[in-house]
Amino acid sequence: MTSFIPKWIFVVSILISLLGLFVGSSLYFSPGAFIREVDFSAEGVKFLSNMWAARQIAIAGTIGYCLVRKSRRMLKIALIAYWLMNLQDILIGISHSDIGLTIGASVFCLLSMVMISALTRSMKAR
Repeated sequence: MTSFIPKWIFVVSILISLLGLFVGSSLYFSPGAFIREVDFSAEGVKFLSNMWAARQIAIAGTIGYCLVRKSRRMLKIALIAYWLMNLQDILIGISHSDIGLTIGASVFCLLSMVMISALTRSMKAR
């Protein structure tokens, strides 16, 4: 099923998906670029950074797939998952006093909420 996705949501979703692929790939190959205080040579820490990378790539791939399919409903579900991921990142940032993570996740959380709301309105209008 294909349906109309507002152009601005399509473009922003592409950017979010590309960012997720970039971050996930970077976490696989150079996780120290994100968190300098952590020793990523330890086996358990490397395992966790790989799980983090997998999460980033999975959500990016899911959003990208929704865009290829041009499905508003699928994209809405993917953006809800993305919103939930960012909401948790906000809480993690607050609990670790990481203002950068808190602000970044807040921006993407708000952006995804606006996109979800716009998709919901566009589905009701048709």
